[in-house]
Parts: sequence; structure tokens; C-alpha cells
Amino acid sequence: MGRTKEKRISRLKKKRIWPSIVGLFFVLIFFVVVILVGLGLVVVEVTNRKLTEGYERSLKAAELYKENEADLLTNPNNPFLLYLDITDEIDAISVVSENGEGQWSSNGQYPDISLASMADFYFLGNNSPIHIILEADENVVYFDSDNSLMVNETLLVSMVGNNLFHVFLDSTESVFDFSICFLMPAGSDTVCVTNHISVYGYDVQMLLFFMAIVILLVGVFTLYYIISFIGMMVNQRRTTKIIYTDLLTGGDNWMYFTKKSKKLIRKVGAKRKYAVIHLRMKKYRSFCTCFGINKGEELIERLYYTIKKQLRRKETMAHYEKADFGLLLTYTDELELATRLERMVQNLEGVFPNIKLKYRIGVCEVENSRANVEELYNNALLAREMHGDDNEQKIAFFNIEMSKQRIWERKVEDDMERALMNKEFQVYLQPKFSTGEETLGGAEALVRWIHPTEGFVPPNRFIPIFEQNGFILKLDDFMLEEVAKQQAKWISEGWKVVPISVNVSRAHFTREDLAEHICEIVDRYQVPHNVIELELTESAFFDDKEMLLSTVKKLRDAGFSVSMDDFGAGYSSLNSLKELSLDVLKIDADFFRGTDSLDRGMLIVTEVINLAKKLNMKIVAEGIESREQVDFLKEQECDLIQGYYFAKPMPLGEFEKTYKNVGQEEMDKQE
Repeated sequence: MGRTKEKRISRLKKKRIWPSIVGLFFVLIFFVVVILVGLGLVVVEVTNRKLTEGYERSLKAAELYKENEADLLTNPNNPFLLYLDITDEIDAISVVSENGEGQWSSNGQYPDISLASMADFYFLGNNSPIHIILEADENVVYFDSDNSLMVNETLLVSMVGNNLFHVFLDSTESVFDFSICFLMPAGSDTVCVTNHISVYGYDVQMLLFFMAIVILLVGVFTLYYIISFIGMMVNQRRTTKIIYTDLLTGGDNWMYFTKKSKKLIRKVGAKRKYAVIHLRMKKYRSFCTCFGINKGEELIERLYYTIKKQLRRKETMAHYEKADFGLLLTYTDELELATRLERMVQNLEGVFPNIKLKYRIGVCEVENSRANVEELYNNALLAREMHGDDNEQKIAFFNIEMSKQRIWERKVEDDMERALMNKEFQVYLQPKFSTGEETLGGAEALVRWIHPTEGFVPPNRFIPIFEQNGFILKLDDFMLEEVAKQQAKWISEGWKVVPISVNVSRAHFTREDLAEHICEIVDRYQVPHNVIELELTESAFFDDKEMLLSTVKKLRDAGFSVSMDDFGAGYSSLNSLKELSLDVLKIDADFFRGTDSLDRGMLIVTEVINLAKKLNMKIVAEGIESREQVDFLKEQECDLIQGYYFAKPMPLGEFEKTYKNVGQEEMDKQE
């Protein structure tokens, strides 16, 4: 899996949880602060209201006293006395002179105003130009004029606590009561007004109602966050499950397999061995063609669960693609593992008893705990591919030679671009001779790689790799250009050149402009099209047939000769001849090999030559290595012969040196 894809999936799986937790934390802090501030505001509001009311009563009493002091003792209807009688909240009024002596008292008692200097508990501020002193022993609060409110907190809490239950019985009943003495200046005297202060149930109820609302909001938001958090966790688990589910089988997918396998192989050691298995059902496409896609998908699902039932603890598996499965199995030795896999295949063959299903398996043993799971699986796949699907043995173990082959493939892919740039690929020509006079009649361009460190690299070591990775397209263009360049050189030197055939890979026939592309390369060197022959393999016919037919027609119309290489090696050669109009037919070399079937091969060659003649096609026999074969082909009137009997492929310089004069002489004779 690519890194970009892996990162995107990781981001999708890892939905961050900590923002919700932090959010919940800050919400709780916010509401705690709101509660504290709200409580403070309510307490301040109640306190200020009560004190303000007492202060206003005391102020009015002091003013009435000052105005009516003269007839206080003689006039029972004195406004000051009347105000004292009708005001229930005023318990007593005393007048104290400047030197602290009592002048008059409604109850015969005089407070000790010296207590103002003894207060030591500050409770909260007050906007009134006074401050309160609480006398703990007698529950009396005094005010003076320095703008601070001081209360004995312990006493206040005790007073509230002892009476709090009254709130729930009667909101009009006082929760607690105490007296506050306001010291109000009246001329040279001080009027001490003792107010009866009551805090009622509805005052506390207001406070409790506020607290209940805030606590309710805190609970709602907390519950919301908890539910959101749980939902997030559930969604994350559901998302992870979807990510790790194979859509075809409904089981674990390849991503889960690689993740779990990485964890399991970390425990590889002397006591536990692991092997990565590549298991493939052969001819899955043919199965789908016969029974339909739905039946094919049902087969894959049944195969998956049949394999899964046979897994042990600490093992895993997943569907890879098509009819391929990956497994991570424990084992003790190769024999035990092979026996188990054979038993597994027997169970799989019984999934559809009436249908013959065949399987092939590649095995790669896990050597160390840091091994890459994807690479191990590719090694198992490589072991299965190199073992061959036609091999009777169903199980192939990856070995060091296969590893060397993989290393070589990587080296080829690393070096191929540089090799093309440095012209390490060289054109070799293998002559073709006419069967009549056995004279030079053409040549085939073959590529050879002269590697700076590996030396001469035969084509079978790099051509299959290029066909798989697509580099064959660049190499074919290079060969065509080199041949065109060489033909132009020989023509400019006065040669009577012979046609040179160049291979065109089947991969080229995906281009709609292939004919134009070939013409552009050849015309770059102003070479006549009839001196270049284009060879295509019969396998190209199995791709886009319409594209192939159109391209061949364009090439022939442009003057190129088109030949079919390796005729007879495919499975529908006659059908290819029916559809394609070709100029040359090259008979595959396998017809001329072997002893047991040589007579049958010669019979087929005879009929192929006769058929080609009737279709106005030239015949080239390749791979000819003996005089007997030459004589036979001459008797059958084959046009050209190519093979080691006459000449091996050779570099351009050697070909030029050997055949320049000969070719000129033969061409002159033909004229």
C-alpha cells in the first residue's frame, strides 16, 4: 500500500478524542465559575437589599430624632417616637453622647460602640458609607463609616445552617435573624438604631433555584458530551470495521491482514515459526465465464470461510484480489507445513464437488521479526509463478535463487533508462537466406545488452522484464530508429539494401496512432518503407482486434511489409490468418525440433507453406540448424531461411563487413 494512501486511511481511522475531553473539561470549569459568580451575586444582592433597607430606616430615625429631640420626653406624639412604634424592624434606639455616655434608650440598654475597633473578620464590600461589626456573643452587628463590611463567618454559617430546613417548610418563614446596630451621627450625639434583620425562605429559595438551574445545565451539557464521546467511539469502531472489511467476502481485507501480520511476526523465534502463503485458484476468469460473475463471487466467499475455519490461534488470512488469498500460518518444519497445505487444498477442492478446481501455492518463510509482510507475500507469489502453473507440484517454497532473480529484476529496472541513454543496447542482425540460391535475402534486427558490469546480457534475461514494466515500448522505438538510421547509411553508401525486420511488441497496439508513429520515426531518416519489415507476434491478436486490424492496414498502405512471428506457437493461428492481411509468415522453430514428432512437424510445415502460397504470403522458416532441414524447405519452396546453419546474430559492424560486397553482388545478379 502506498504511503499517501496509508496516511489518508490512518487520518480517517484516528478521529481525535482529546478535543472532546478538553471541551468537556472547559465546560465544567465554565459552569463552576458561573455557579460561584452567581452565588456571589445573589448573596450580594440579598445582603445589599437587607442592609440598604436597615440603613434607610436608621437614617430616617436619626433625622426624626434630630428634628424632634427637644420634646422627646414630653410629647408622646413625637414623630420620632411614633416612627419607632410603627416600625416593626426596629428593635431599639439608643442615643450616646460624644464622650460615650447614654442619653436616651427605648429599652434602657446602650450598646458598646467601642466594639467597632475589635472586629477582625472581613466578609464583603458594601456601597453604603458605613461598615458592620458583628458581636458574636449577642448577635449584634455594628456599623461605622469606613466603607467595609465585616462579619464573623463561622457564626454566620452556623446561623444559616441551623435554620435552613425552614426554607422547605414555609418560604415566608425566616431562616435566620440577627440585629444590626447602625451608628448614625446626629449633631454631637450618635443615634444607635438596632434593626431586626430577617432572611426569609424565599430569599434562600431564589438562591437554590439559581443553583438548580445551573446544576441542571451542567448535567445536560455533561450528559451531551458523554453521549457524544460514546457515539464517537462507536462510530470510530464502525469506521475501522468498514475500513478493514473486504467487500467481496465480508471478512478481513488485505489492509487488516498486513496490520495483524506485522504484530504476529514480531513474536517469531525458536518456539514459533511463521510462513506467508500465497494461494491462488487457477482459471478463475474461466469459472466466471462459465457460471457468471455472481457465482464467481459466491465461490470466493466460500473459499474464504473454508480456509478461515482451518486457521489456528495466532494466525490470519485475507482475500487479496480475484481468486488470490494471503495467509500467515505457524509451522514447525516444511514437511508439516506442506502436509497441512495439501490438506487445506483438498478441503477447497470439495467446495463445489461437481466442479474441478485447481490451486497453486507459494510459500515464503519469515526469517526475522522485522520482515516486511508485503515483500514476503510478493516472494511467495514469485515462488508460485516461477514454479509454473503446469507443474504437478501444487506447493512451491521461496528460495535464494528466486531471491537472486528478484534482485536481478530490480537491477534491470534501475539500469534500463541509463542503458538506453548510453546506448548499451546494441543492434545485432541475423541474416535470412533464400532457399533457391542460398543468397542473402534479408535480416532480422535483434537487441543485445552490453552491460558495463554484467557484460553481455542475453535477451531472455531482460526482455520479459521490459514487457512487464512497459519499457519494451521505448526499446522497440530505439531498435526501429537504429535500423532506419543504418539503412539510411547503407543507402547513402550505394548499398543495395535487403529488408530488415524489426519486432513490434503487442504493447504498442494500445496506441491509435501507432502507424503514424512508426512512419514518423522511419521518415526522419528518409528511408523507403519497403526496406523495413515489421514483425508482430500472434499474441497481439488477442488484445484489441479492431485496433490491430486498423493499424496493420495503415502500415501496409504506407508501404511496410508486415509479418507474423512465431506462427504456430499460439492457439488460433488459422483464425489470425483469416482476419489479418499479412505479407510474411514466419514458421515457429519448434516445428523443426525433437525427434519423436519430427515427421508430423514436417507435414504441418508443408501444409502451412502451401496455405501461405495460396494467400500470396512469403514464408520464413526460423531456427534452422541442419542441412536436412534446409533441403526439406528448399523442396517445399520456402522463401527464406533463418538460423544458425547459415549465421548467428552478429553486430552491425560484422554484418556490414561480411555481407556488404556479397550482398551487392547478389543484388546485381538478381537485377
